[in-house]
Amino acid sequence: MATLAQLRTKFDKALSHIEREGLDELVAWLEKETDFFKAPASTRFHGNYDGGLLEHSLHVVEFALTNFNYLLKYKPELESIKESVIVAALFHDVCKVNQYHWGEEKWTKIEDDSGRERWASYQAYGFDDDLPMGHGEKSVYYITQHMKLNKSEILAIRWHMGYSEPGTALDGLTKYAYQAASQDPLVKLIHSADVVSVLVADNIDYKSQARIK
Repeated sequence: MATLAQLRTKFDKALSHIEREGLDELVAWLEKETDFFKAPASTRFHGNYDGGLLEHSLHVVEFALTNFNYLLKYKPELESIKESVIVAALFHDVCKVNQYHWGEEKWTKIEDDSGRERWASYQAYGFDDDLPMGHGEKSVYYITQHMKLNKSEILAIRWHMGYSEPGTALDGLTKYAYQAASQDPLVKLIHSADVVSVLVADNIDYKSQARIK
């Protein structure tokens, strides 16, 4: 597992490939007003530890660029969207800032020495969202407070979860919107990278640390 310093070095390297008005303002906001550089990516699933969000974002950049470079062999005309690939991948999950908080006491049942099930407590990340809105939409909202996004970037960030976006599979209009948006190559590149990145993410089972009081 990489250290926070190592992750920040990789983040800065990715930034060096972006030339965009407002980028410095966005990064300054992330540094000074959010926990982006130390936050987990989730409470229970992939990257549920300090730095998990940044690590996941960098993995998405890596996989998106790998697929992008392969795609260029067949569609060299897409070379112009390389910066957009990095922008959308690196910032697709900024919606998760300032909402995971360590130290929440949770409970589960475990067996004591006699084999009897008893309640036991453990510490884990809690969740508190002070801006409850759609997952991808929130990322777009946060980013565009500081830096402009083009249409493809907005669509790619909005739909980076694909059909796992809440409501997509059940709501016919939303499903149609995703199908239309996914005609944009950037949407597919970011979604596929997000899916694959979960396969290499670490996970900590805090529940296994539960102790009977």
